[in-house]
Amino acid sequence: MNKIIALLSLTLLFVSASKAQEPIRILAFSQVEPGIYHHLSNLDGIALIEKLGLERGWEVDVTHHSGSFNDTRLAQYDVVAFINSTGNILNEAEQAAFERFIRYGGGYVGTHSAADTEHGWEWYGKMIGGYFKSHPSVDQVGATHLENKDHPALKHLQETVPVLEEWYDYTVNVRGIPGVTVLMTVDESTYEGGVTGDDHPITWAHEYDGGRAFYTGFGHFFQKDHPFLSQLLVGGVEWAAGR
Repeated sequence: MNKIIALLSLTLLFVSASKAQEPIRILAFSQVEPGIYHHLSNLDGIALIEKLGLERGWEVDVTHHSGSFNDTRLAQYDVVAFINSTGNILNEAEQAAFERFIRYGGGYVGTHSAADTEHGWEWYGKMIGGYFKSHPSVDQVGATHLENKDHPALKHLQETVPVLEEWYDYTVNVRGIPGVTVLMTVDESTYEGGVTGDDHPITWAHEYDGGRAFYTGFGHFFQKDHPFLSQLLVGGVEWAAGR
């Protein structure tokens, strides 16, 4: 019996080590419901994921169509990244396929208006943590702060600086959700119009329904000179992929 247990342990270690050496496979998804606000930075966000993929050895595919959400296609990936998706964009069959993807251990990464996506899909709402509620009327520079610096999603990010952004307020403060780890906050005293209060999470992560979900409110611009977004996304993708 001990020999069997030892053999199984070695097999699991071999499988885990092999997976760790494989490139992370990402489906970068950006679709907007027709007739509603469309972030012009969507393509910049996709370009950033592709650039990081080249640098990190990831395999990145891109889609702007929800028809990619089926079991056969999603099974090819470790992470699905919602890059500024907006509105109701997945039908019931596509939603069910994505739920299965997460339940089988898949990873989710969402940026900015991914929180303004699928407001009527309760499962997605629990995964994202908090839906978009509002934002100030103008884009402003705000100061950000790191929390839980030992979290693997922050391993490439040591510090932050004030940054120009469209600062989202959310329907709930995710700090009150069991299992959610707040990774970054924004200081509302450094800009005008925030309604969340003294504790304003802007980036967070949690294990969810068998998989992992990482979200950041950054991405309204995906400006090329953003001081830390690349490092944040690298850590978020790698954590969501279980690496």
